[in-house]
Amino acid sequence: METSLIEVSAALLLMRRITHQISARYDAYLRPHTIEDGFAIQQAMLDQMEDTLGGWKCSLPNGDDFIVAPILGSTVFNQSPCPIQLDEGVCKIEPEIAFKFAHDLPSRKEAYTEEEITAALGSAHLALELIQNRYVPSEEVTYYEHLADCLFNQGVFVGPEITLSQAFSASEINFTLAQSSALLAVPSAVESAVESAVESAVEIMPGKHPHLFPQRPLFWLVNFLSQRGIDIKAGQVVITGSYAGVFEVQPNVEFSLAYGDLGSITATFQHPIKNHE
Repeated sequence: METSLIEVSAALLLMRRITHQISARYDAYLRPHTIEDGFAIQQAMLDQMEDTLGGWKCSLPNGDDFIVAPILGSTVFNQSPCPIQLDEGVCKIEPEIAFKFAHDLPSRKEAYTEEEITAALGSAHLALELIQNRYVPSEEVTYYEHLADCLFNQGVFVGPEITLSQAFSASEINFTLAQSSALLAVPSAVESAVESAVESAVEIMPGKHPHLFPQRPLFWLVNFLSQRGIDIKAGQVVITGSYAGVFEVQPNVEFSLAYGDLGSITATFQHPIKNHE
């Protein structure tokens, strides 16, 4: 793609994102047709936005296709209630482990060793990737278009800290999701309201990291970015793949997700968003 078209496509995707809109596919001349087009649009959007870079999501490459997307700094959350945009009427989340850097890793020609990358880490956390498809669901959108739009990412919720040793050995996790049903207000003849009984739904799901261990994509990402002249900065977080696909929870209702014996995340996702941005 020509640079001018990359800039236009990036501006459209950014405007759609900050105004919380979904849309049909853009005209063919504004779509990425290669993986490099998609990555270039993604990076152009970063250059245009009035936001910091909060981190990255990644997985190990799938053949020639790499799986990398930035996480905007304003969408890294650690407190509940957490703002979220709904996707088909629900909150879509993916259970992950997040790594947070304590030290910079400047880009360089020489590859970073696993030991150097590990030494730059400050902590690991239970985390939830916040998911949103910003295209009309019926549209047949290509991977490159989703790559340009940050691969469904709308943020990350960073939960309790775990040790790096725990994170590095977390190949399989059994998840328990508990969520109370929404309270229903039932007006009476005298205009009072009676709240319905609260029922708790519990789901138990086995989970397995798609690349055996969560640090493997992390090590790959650092050198992928470094080779492209992109630095890792202290404070940035990296998530490396869902253990159990996508979970759906209701907005404005507290839920708890237990990560086996590693701990749990208890939170409420808030929609509509109320002055958090």
